[in-house]
Amino acid sequence: MKSLLFSAIMLATTSMIAQTITLGNGTSSGTSAPVASWYNSSATESIYTGTEIGTTGTIIKISYQKASGSSTIEPNVRIYMKTTELAAIGTATYSIGGSNFSNYTLVYDGTIPNATPSGTMEINLQSPFFFSDGSKNLSVLVVGSTCIPSGRPQYRYTTTPSKMSAGFTDGSIGCDGTNTWNSASSMSPVWECPNLVLTLQSSLSLGETISAKNNVQVLAQNGQLQVSSEKTIISEITVFDLSGRKLAAIKSNSETATIDLNLTKQVLIVQIKTADNHIINKKIIF
Repeated sequence: MKSLLFSAIMLATTSMIAQTITLGNGTSSGTSAPVASWYNSSATESIYTGTEIGTTGTIIKISYQKASGSSTIEPNVRIYMKTTELAAIGTATYSIGGSNFSNYTLVYDGTIPNATPSGTMEINLQSPFFFSDGSKNLSVLVVGSTCIPSGRPQYRYTTTPSKMSAGFTDGSIGCDGTNTWNSASSMSPVWECPNLVLTLQSSLSLGETISAKNNVQVLAQNGQLQVSSEKTIISEITVFDLSGRKLAAIKSNSETATIDLNLTKQVLIVQIKTADNHIINKKIIF
């Protein structure tokens, strides 16, 4: 038992509160970001600093600020996130590349809402992203695959002299392009960084009452995480690395659960959701 306990570094039991953070205050608008719907294929990568975000937590929703556009066609997108030490894109053209692309987490594969001529277009992430380190920055990569012939949505952006964004288009205005974006495609720095609204669930310590109620333990042994609770049902377990990348997730309906992980030794964040809607974060050495 001692060999099990030494590996568990327990954080305070927490409940979660949602907060909304708006990144960017520019009022200009355009059709290039987050997707360039003049084209069949486009991509935009943007960086939002940890200082701007000002907190840590689990990103469960994002929203873009639509300024205008009569079309109700919803652009198809794939949205990826990662944490990065880069505070800006810089000035050099680059490609993400296969090895670097593996650092991203696919958080959403679907469409951007587009039912109204303007307003906040909210996206519920299919895979919430754990932004765990406020000293680092958030990179958001949006890959679009819908060309809208007319009435294209225009989104608010903030002009950034340090070049916080880069973009790709297939090069053929008018829905005729066949040059589909991939991780080797050339991304060119641009001045416009799309305004982004984040909805995060952040930890709020509830002290000994909630801690005693949940009494959740996480242990690491023989390539497994063993999660147990004496007083509540576990409904879901998600495992993140310290960069916020999701490594594993399972559903549960029991007081115990086990996750097999094929990982080298590292520090993990284990997020446990209980049947009574509390969220408990545990940090462990695996």
